[in-house]
Amino acid sequence: MGESPRVSVIMPAYEAAATIRAAVDSVVAQSFPHWELYVVADDMIDYAPLLPADPRILFLRTGRRRAGPSAARNVGLEHARRPLIAFLDSDDAWCTEKLSRLAPLAHERGIALDNVRFCYRHEKRPCGTYWKDPAEGWHDLDFYGRVSESLWPVYRRDLVGDTRFQEPLRFAEEAVFNLSLMARNGGAYLCARPLHEYRIRPGSLTRSAGAAGRAEQAYTWILARLRGGDPLFFPPDVLAQAISIFERRRNLNRAFMESGLADFQDFETRRRTP
Repeated sequence: MGESPRVSVIMPAYEAAATIRAAVDSVVAQSFPHWELYVVADDMIDYAPLLPADPRILFLRTGRRRAGPSAARNVGLEHARRPLIAFLDSDDAWCTEKLSRLAPLAHERGIALDNVRFCYRHEKRPCGTYWKDPAEGWHDLDFYGRVSESLWPVYRRDLVGDTRFQEPLRFAEEAVFNLSLMARNGGAYLCARPLHEYRIRPGSLTRSAGAAGRAEQAYTWILARLRGGDPLFFPPDVLAQAISIFERRRNLNRAFMESGLADFQDFETRRRTP
C-alpha cells in the first residue's frame, strides 16, 4: 500500500485525571508510530503534567466547561490534518495493534473497525465482545445499525469531510456520526479481533443515574430531526433506513427500562442469548 498512512487521534477529556494516563499510554504503546494525539480538555484542566512528554501529543480546549464530548471531538476535527482519523475516550484503551491493523484497512476501504471488548474495571465480572465470532470483512449499514453499543472505527479524512458530531446530543452522538459515514461509504470493514477496550466503570455516562432517560431524549431528538428534514449527514437515499435504525434503538432502550435490569450490557447479553 506504499507509505504508511498517518493518523490523527482525538481524545475528549472531562474530569479525566484518574483515567487519562492509561488511555494515552495505550496510544503511545502502539506498534504503529505514525500518529498524533489531540487531547481536548472540556474542563479547563491542563492535562500535560499528567501525561508522557511526547511531541506527538498536542493539547486543545473547548474554551468552556462541559461543552460536551461532541464539541470536544469537533474541536479536534478542526485541527486534525492527517489522512486518517480515530477517536479514543479518556477512560478507554487500545490494544497495541489497533492502528497497525486498522489504519491500512481504513486507508484502502474508507472505514475500518474492530470487535470492541467491554470490561467492568471495578467489578469481578468477565469481559465480553460486541459480536461473538463475527465474520471478518466488509459489512453494510444494516449490519452496523443493529449494534446498540458505541463503535470506534478508523476513518479516512476525506470521507469525514465536513461531517461533525451533533453538539446538542450527550448520548448516541457517535452513532449518528458513525452510521452517517458508513452510509456514505456503503459500509465498513470489520476486523474480528477486539482491539479497543471499552472500560465500563461506576459513574460513567452510560451507567449513571438517568442514563436510559437521556437515551430516550436523544433518540427522540434524532428521530424528530430526521423526520423534520434535517438529514444529520445521512444521504437522502438512506433516510428511511436511518429512521428505522433509530426507531429500533429507541424501542430497545424502552424495553431495557421495562426490564428492571440496571446494566444495559446485561440486557443486551440476555437479549442475544438463544
